[in-house]
Amino acid sequence: MSARYLVVDGHSVIFAWPDLRALHDHNRAYARKVLADRLQQLHDTTSWRVTLILDGKLGTAVASGSKKPYDMVIAYATADQTADSIIERLVASSGVVQEILVITADEVEKLTVESLGAASASPEWLLKMLEQEGSSFADELSRIHRTARWK
Repeated sequence: MSARYLVVDGHSVIFAWPDLRALHDHNRAYARKVLADRLQQLHDTTSWRVTLILDGKLGTAVASGSKKPYDMVIAYATADQTADSIIERLVASSGVVQEILVITADEVEKLTVESLGAASASPEWLLKMLEQEGSSFADELSRIHRTARWK
């Protein structure tokens, strides 16, 4: 199976999920961390290769790239960019556009990435998938524990 690429518009998801929105209202950095942790689990336990794109903080440029080829990537837009512009450039230059799914609540962004050949889905779809994958992972772990012969 070839890799599937999940590109997540971070703040679009944060503002769409009530629990993260509430966290963001009190602590922006912590809301970003919680989202990144949830996506890291998806990245680590499924065939999805996740890239999380966030708008920069107060116009400062902060970028983090992966250290290993299969690490989850978290990138921040600089003062002269937006997460949307980064996502659009990433999709357009990927060479594997048909394998990319962009998660955003922004209807204009959805139309843009779809016009480039990628697929899009809502933050609600992502939440359901995270819940489904978490349940599947827990079931598999339970099965392994039941059948393991511990010495």
